[in-house]
Amino acid sequence: MDAPVRILAVDNEPSVTLSLQYVFAGPRYELTCVDSGNAALAKLDANLELYDIIIVDQKMPHLTGAELVSAIRQRGITGKIIALSAYLSSEIREAYERMDVHVMFSKPFNVTELRCAVDRLAA
Repeated sequence: MDAPVRILAVDNEPSVTLSLQYVFAGPRYELTCVDSGNAALAKLDANLELYDIIIVDQKMPHLTGAELVSAIRQRGITGKIIALSAYLSSEIREAYERMDVHVMFSKPFNVTELRCAVDRLAA
């Protein structure tokens, strides 16, 4: 069996992290959920190679998704990132594109499309 896809999901809404736990249940995925950008940076600082894919929300307290992605890129982490947010204006989308965010989904998101995007990025 191949190693599971390691996913870090950053979202302050419990209903979203619960949905993600449902979407990525099973042996193909290893999901870690945190509720803030600061918690995500702490996880990433503990081990830079720990996650294959990072899923970020845009609107969170303390650090927005774009600020989090900027901090991730400043740390030299070049991994694959998915933005998942109800707040994806054209300005935010452009900022994510400049930081090499691979996929962006608006909330509410289609779980099948999200899982397919993760599988595609992990391949």
